[in-house]
Amino acid sequence: MYLGKGKFPPVKFFVSVIYHSREDLETAAAAVRESVGEIDLQSEAFPFDFTDYYETEMGSPLFRVFLSVSKTGQADGILSIKKACLALENRFSEENRRKVNLDPGYIDLYKLVLVSEKYLGHKIYLGEGICADLVLLLGKKQVTPFRWTFPDFKSGRYDEFILTLRRNYLRQLKNEGVLPGPKA
Repeated sequence: MYLGKGKFPPVKFFVSVIYHSREDLETAAAAVRESVGEIDLQSEAFPFDFTDYYETEMGSPLFRVFLSVSKTGQADGILSIKKACLALENRFSEENRRKVNLDPGYIDLYKLVLVSEKYLGHKIYLGEGICADLVLLLGKKQVTPFRWTFPDFKSGRYDEFILTLRRNYLRQLKNEGVLPGPKA
C-alpha cells in the first residue's frame, strides 16, 4: 500500500526472548513492560533448538517467546528499544553470562525485521552500532523467508504467531485511522 512520498505507516514492535528458565522469562517480560511498553500479545514457548549457540552461556534446553508491544511507532524507534534490551540483558547477567537474550524487531505491512549488533553482508547499518536484518516477507496468509533467514524462522514454526501478530497490527492501524476500513 502506497501512502504517498515520505509517508510511512507506524510499525509494530516486538521483543524475542530466548531463555532457559520460566522465572527468567517472567523477570524479562516484566522488565520489557517497564522499559519498552505494555505487551498486548505473547507467543507460546517455542523450543530454541536449531542451534546450540547460546547453550554454553545460558544453559539447556532453551526456549523462545515473542512479546508484542502494544504501541506502534516509527521504525527508527527500534534503536532505543535495542539499547533498552541490551541494558536489560546486562542487568540480568551473572558473571558475564546472560540469563536472557532479548532481540527486538518489528513488523510493518510487508516484512519482519530484527535488529542486532552483529554486522553481516545482508544487514543494513542503522547507526549507533545497530544493524537491521530483513528476516521475512509477510503476506495475508504467507510468510516467506530469504536465503539468509535464520533456520528457526525459516522452519515455519513461528509462522502462525507471526501471521496473528500481523492481523492484530493491521486491525490496530485501521483503528488508528492509518489504513482504510472498518474499525474493530
